[in-house]
Amino acid sequence: MLAEATTLTLLYTAGLGGRLELLPRLMTRIRVEKTTIKGPVLLVDLGCSCEADSWICEATDGRGMLVAMDAMGYDAFHIGPADALYRKPATVQQLRQVIQTPLAAGPWSARVTRKRLVIRLAARLDVLLSPVEDADLLLVLQLGNFPRADVESDGTVRILTLDGGWVNSEPLLGRLDVTLTTETPYIALVSQRQLESPDKLTPDSSIAEIVEFVRSEAQVATRKRGPIDQTG
Repeated sequence: MLAEATTLTLLYTAGLGGRLELLPRLMTRIRVEKTTIKGPVLLVDLGCSCEADSWICEATDGRGMLVAMDAMGYDAFHIGPADALYRKPATVQQLRQVIQTPLAAGPWSARVTRKRLVIRLAARLDVLLSPVEDADLLLVLQLGNFPRADVESDGTVRILTLDGGWVNSEPLLGRLDVTLTTETPYIALVSQRQLESPDKLTPDSSIAEIVEFVRSEAQVATRKRGPIDQTG
């Protein structure tokens, strides 16, 4: 539990939209950003990892992207109303059996420990509050049309609501820093900003291998279903 003031950093993505080819460079960019951070870090995806017209999403029923992203060290995946998987509970249940990354979506929550900090993550506050568990921070993940971060605390529970603010355009990579303290105000927002594109960075070789594996498995699936345009 929290013994002294600590700054927690959240790195978050959203709207990757089936762009498997983006993941190796995104991994490099995330690692570069982590080198600038001294305190505990969480990596979360806020949703829209797939788009309906993406061949990888069609071939894998929306699971392929999250399977590939699972190897990147995410602490939680959020699946919200803007995701096709949100309306496929059976597929989501199958996905939970395949990936290591916990879901902070629907009725599911995740619990993460970083440098003695205990953080619980979910898509709804009522999931985090029922039952109440000892935690330094309750983190609610959302995805709307503008970035925002709301903080509140009654001295017993600290709550952070994070909205990445994706607007159906380019993939989003963002950073939020928040300070947790042992005295009032107990939680304070430091900054929230969008990070620059990783397009020109060297791809991470290990994630590139994972991407190729997922792609090959998806191609096997397409042969069973018939041809799918793989340019998306």
